[in-house]
Amino acid sequence: MAKRMRETTEVRQKQITEAALQVIGQKGINGATTVEIASAAGISEGNLYRHFRNKEEIIKSVIDKIGSDLVAILAAVVEVSAPLQKLEITFKRHLKYIEGNVGIPRTIFSEETIVANENLRARVKNTILMYFQGIKQIVEQGQRIGVLDTEMDSQAITSMFIGTIHFAVTWWLMNNFSPKLTDDAEGLWKNFARAVTHKD
Repeated sequence: MAKRMRETTEVRQKQITEAALQVIGQKGINGATTVEIASAAGISEGNLYRHFRNKEEIIKSVIDKIGSDLVAILAAVVEVSAPLQKLEITFKRHLKYIEGNVGIPRTIFSEETIVANENLRARVKNTILMYFQGIKQIVEQGQRIGVLDTEMDSQAITSMFIGTIHFAVTWWLMNNFSPKLTDDAEGLWKNFARAVTHKD
């Protein structure tokens, strides 16, 4: 019986986390109240507090979900042998992932998570560092076989990769989600690849 209750709690926590991401996408972190999150999850606010102590715990769960999703994006290219192809697939999937979840940039880049709340800031930092290291490993693989520019530091190339995505997402948000991130993905990728591939 205890195991069944635990599984039910885990499912409910997942539902609340996904609901929170949806509400944050609509109203931002400050505008996402526990009442609205509970409503989006189809439960009462009182029931929500049975699964999370407070709003901060919900936001932590959202950040953890984003981290898990980014790990899944990296894991999906493990079997791809060509490093440049790995980076391309990851780049385009990352943009598609954000396009389908507006709450992601509104969580990761909010003042609450990167300025005001030290606990949330540390969690976001760890999430970004984890993803950064995953991309950096692919970059270094590409440099070892001579596909990517070896005169550039692997950390610099990785920063360019993530920075290109960051700029595209920021511009997309500022322009009210137009054009689609996936519409620009090919051009953005080609510009990045041209800048970092090995020159004979």
